[in-house]
Amino acid sequence: MDKSGFPWFFVQMKELYDQLRHRLEEAGVRFTVQRLEMARLLLARHQHLTADQVFSLINESFPQASRATVFNNLKIFVEKGILRTLELKPGVTLYDSNIEPHNHAVDLESGEIVDLDLDSALHSKLRDHLLSEYERKTGRSLQGEELQVVIRGKAGRRASKAASKRKSG
Repeated sequence: MDKSGFPWFFVQMKELYDQLRHRLEEAGVRFTVQRLEMARLLLARHQHLTADQVFSLINESFPQASRATVFNNLKIFVEKGILRTLELKPGVTLYDSNIEPHNHAVDLESGEIVDLDLDSALHSKLRDHLLSEYERKTGRSLQGEELQVVIRGKAGRRASKAASKRKSG
């Protein structure tokens, strides 16, 4: 228990909800209990979910939530910069809870998507090079460009710790 007499997890949950409410309000999203819970479930960790997966996740906490309401809230979250959309597979929109610049690796067998960071200097150099290459080939420049590298492949088996030590040692 803390000074208020509440168990520590209640205090932590209140702090989390206060932070999320502040984040929604800062983004200009009108507060509702359902939106706050959506933010908690979606922003708890970096994840890449389809709208149907988000609906299923929300429905566990809010069984009365309608599909239309959840989808409308997703649209608002994207418009306000709380989530971003990705299309890593043709015709499949994913909602990415990591809005910081990053790249992705996609395991074609399992479907797992992993966020990858790229050093900011290397990121800028690669973006500038690709923009120059585009302009050279087309005679046009791109406006509002965003660099996103996506690596697709089939993941191999994890190396055992003993094998990793032999390779590095």
